[in-house]
Amino acid sequence: MTPDFDELIGTEGSPEEREELRHVHELLLSASPPPAPAKSLRRPPLARSRLTRRWTIAFAAAVSVATGLAAGYIVGTNGGLQADFTRAMHGVGATAAASAVIKVGDENASDNRPLLMTVSSLPPLRKGWYELYLTKKGKPVVPCGIFETGSSGAARVTMNAPADLAEYDGWIVTAVVGGHRGPALLST
Repeated sequence: MTPDFDELIGTEGSPEEREELRHVHELLLSASPPPAPAKSLRRPPLARSRLTRRWTIAFAAAVSVATGLAAGYIVGTNGGLQADFTRAMHGVGATAAASAVIKVGDENASDNRPLLMTVSSLPPLRKGWYELYLTKKGKPVVPCGIFETGSSGAARVTMNAPADLAEYDGWIVTAVVGGHRGPALLST
């Protein structure tokens, strides 16, 4: 059943506008249906995306396992990271009871310095995480890694920092909750 033009449009518009719309209506009614899609397009896109998603998940899992093994090797070799120097951190505000020690390793072949950070009494965040940054003029500028603490407030994490630390003036751990960031630990 073909819809009547007057039922579709009603009585609105000038005679010129109605005539233009009538002409377009007649053209649409006279058009033939579109051709069938090519065979390559008949396969639902969901099937292709599932295959891609599976490979992405498999790749991410492999990278996670490799990263975990590498971190475990670095920390576990010869009793842990050989520190070039250490930096102590203290809590601020609501986290005043917290503390941390960052062991900073020698520069490696990738122009980075491995870090081993041991955290104490830093409360776990229900819907957030902590981030370690290098600072310039007290402001966080270079991220070194993210971490969470256990129920006891403790964490032992490996991270990286750039090799040239001379251009930075300290370290800060920020708490990230709901898109808001605030200081939790500062270097002494």
